[in-house]
Amino acid sequence: MYREERRFKNSRSLTLAAIYEGKNKNAPVVIMCHGYSSSKTRPSTRTLAKRLTNAGLSVYRFDFTGNGKSEGNLKNLTPIVGLDDLKSAIKDLGRKDFALFGSSFGGYVALLYALENPIMALALRAPVSSYPAVYEPKYKEEMKKIVKEVAAIDIYKEAKNIKCPVQITHGDADDVVPIAQSKKLLESLSGIKQLEIIKGSRHAPKGKYLSKSNRVLAQFLTQTLLK
Repeated sequence: MYREERRFKNSRSLTLAAIYEGKNKNAPVVIMCHGYSSSKTRPSTRTLAKRLTNAGLSVYRFDFTGNGKSEGNLKNLTPIVGLDDLKSAIKDLGRKDFALFGSSFGGYVALLYALENPIMALALRAPVSSYPAVYEPKYKEEMKKIVKEVAAIDIYKEAKNIKCPVQITHGDADDVVPIAQSKKLLESLSGIKQLEIIKGSRHAPKGKYLSKSNRVLAQFLTQTLLK
């Protein structure tokens, strides 16, 4: 096993934090994008990372601007800023081929990247695909800023450009990102795609709900990347 704690700069010269880990550096790698006001070490991200590394994959998980151990202010984090962070993380990783995992906000960022760049696979947990319908009362002003920034972006219209296999998990009791978004996203994708509905799960799954989501996503990534 190897585990590297890394630091790298984004285009705004902020230092971001990452963990690169696995059993074999030559194994396929999954870059993990966490949710808004979260981090690379939250249980939902950490437990999935453990499943992936145990299965023989490498994992590169990083903190977005203003989250975890990365520099910056959370109020300045938008999808476009997040996309820049992701591109900077990819540059730091130095691998041409990789898969992406994204949760909620991180799912939106991963979708933005996959719309314009080839990747090996895309795994999503309760991803945002349309911001006006997202309910985040704790971050009202930040959400207004985000909605304004992405007003011209139509994920559903562009989703046909994603060519890699896609696996989505989403709880049917999600009160932050409506499950209708993932159902519409599924319809908009043109390639290999699957939506696993986690019955009873809210937006931030815990316990048996998190375990089921992790199991589905890990199985998808291992079967797709290690076949």
